[in-house]
Amino acid sequence: MDISKQGMRYIGKALLLFVLLLVADRGIGYSLKWMYFNQKGEDFYYTTKALDEQTADLVILGSSRARNHYNPEILQDSLDMSCYNAGRSGCFLVYQRAQLDLILDRYTPKAIILEVTPYDMMVGEGDYDRLSGLLPYQHHASWQEVISMKSPWEKYKCWSAIYPYNSKFFKMVKNLKDRGVFHTNGFQPLEGFLKEEKKKYTNSVAIDNRKVEAMEHIIEVCKTKQIMLIMVTSPMYADVVETKSLAITDSLCKRNNIPYYSFLNQAAYDNQKLFHTTDHLNSTGADKFSCEIAHLLKNNFN
Repeated sequence: MDISKQGMRYIGKALLLFVLLLVADRGIGYSLKWMYFNQKGEDFYYTTKALDEQTADLVILGSSRARNHYNPEILQDSLDMSCYNAGRSGCFLVYQRAQLDLILDRYTPKAIILEVTPYDMMVGEGDYDRLSGLLPYQHHASWQEVISMKSPWEKYKCWSAIYPYNSKFFKMVKNLKDRGVFHTNGFQPLEGFLKEEKKKYTNSVAIDNRKVEAMEHIIEVCKTKQIMLIMVTSPMYADVVETKSLAITDSLCKRNNIPYYSFLNQAAYDNQKLFHTTDHLNSTGADKFSCEIAHLLKNNFN
């Protein structure tokens, strides 16, 4: 009888501890959620703006090469349609597939520009880790499918209200004081110019078939939703030898009648003063490129 009472006491204490931990998890988690969705600087704000707020006719998807190269003001003035730059630094095809699915949960844009890099499809687990940046967006219908690309266990880990924010806390606190430069249209121009000599760029890294599937998914979804999809590879200050990733991109575009414009190895961009780094245009180069791509796209939209 005493053993039974002692056992019940242990069970009672365990249940009390569980309830206290659950309350603490929910309390801290909801506080972190409020802090996250009230950010006004850097990636957290721009991710929320892209997924939950903007309703642009034309949305630009891609890595930092999209974020730093496409000036929405130039595009929308030329094309007479609203434009938002949803480019994210260090994020490639898997993330862009996820972005598109989450955006389409809310509304359907008329057109998508997908910035394609020479290394989009190469093997690298870091690309899947970037999906952690989408953990706070559980209110989207496609969220579970998107997060499962990182790991089938992610949705279970998010039973904890703290988990979606546990790698973001210090940056969120920093953003309360240091909001940085604020761009409402997502574009972040770079200043200064490159001083390095031009080099040859090639890439023989193995291809990740899941990333090929991510591009195929983007193509198929845009077809189904009747969204005009345009793929572009913006300039680099390098002699680029065609990579496996670019060859696959070109093949998929031809097979699916997707317009694909490559600005690699063009004499018009053989100028260090147009670049911030080897693969990033500066603000002068970005405006020049945005004007040129706007002129090309007019033919697609007319």
